[in-house]
Amino acid sequence: MAEHSPGVRVDGTDGTNPPAAAQLHPGDLVLFNADSGDDGDDAASPTVDHVGMHLGTDSEGRRRFLSSRKSVNGPTMADLSGVSLLDGTGVYARTLHTVRRV
Repeated sequence: MAEHSPGVRVDGTDGTNPPAAAQLHPGDLVLFNADSGDDGDDAASPTVDHVGMHLGTDSEGRRRFLSSRKSVNGPTMADLSGVSLLDGTGVYARTLHTVRRV
């Protein structure tokens, strides 16, 4: 999905750093390598294991997204012990892998 889904690849990880969140537009797909226990977790080919949709910035200027959950109770603004923020040092800010615009 990160490489071949419809739309345009806006930015992606270089294997060390996440894509630049400043390039995000509301509606962009944000793909993550959030589970470090997945197979294929190396800098050359990390596994994309979580996807969400960028919603834009909140009232404090932080970039927010909506995503699925591992449990069956629907979409959420938080999961994996972290809030759904693409700024800072939280799990999603650190593990953002690819941004796609459809």
